[in-house]
Amino acid sequence: MSDLNDPLKESYIGKVGNALNPYADELKAGGFDASALITQLTGAGKVIEAADKVRKDAEKAATTAIINEHTIRENFYTQATGTVSLVEGVLGKDHALTVKLRGLRADLIGNQGSGDTPEPPTPTKTP
Repeated sequence: MSDLNDPLKESYIGKVGNALNPYADELKAGGFDASALITQLTGAGKVIEAADKVRKDAEKAATTAIINEHTIRENFYTQATGTVSLVEGVLGKDHALTVKLRGLRADLIGNQGSGDTPEPPTPTKTP
């Protein structure tokens, strides 16, 4: 049944339960009590709907968490950038700390293609 989409699978589940129901006594006489199975299959729609709601709520929560993460990152980035400007204003643009802070961002910009973090320095071999 893998060729059916999700709504058709849900329909199929209920149809199987409904088809078994009129034959429950015959199945029981043959040694198979299908009553629990019929109850499960005919009630599956409500269980699937509940699971779908949980999934949608989780997707919404994940989206909210992603937005929150980006907002926090941007706020701290703005704070860090402002700090660099503040240090430059206090110490001057030629001060060692200002030059170092300005260099941090420039170094990261140059490493954007290599992943999230700059590559570690290559270890030197000792004899």
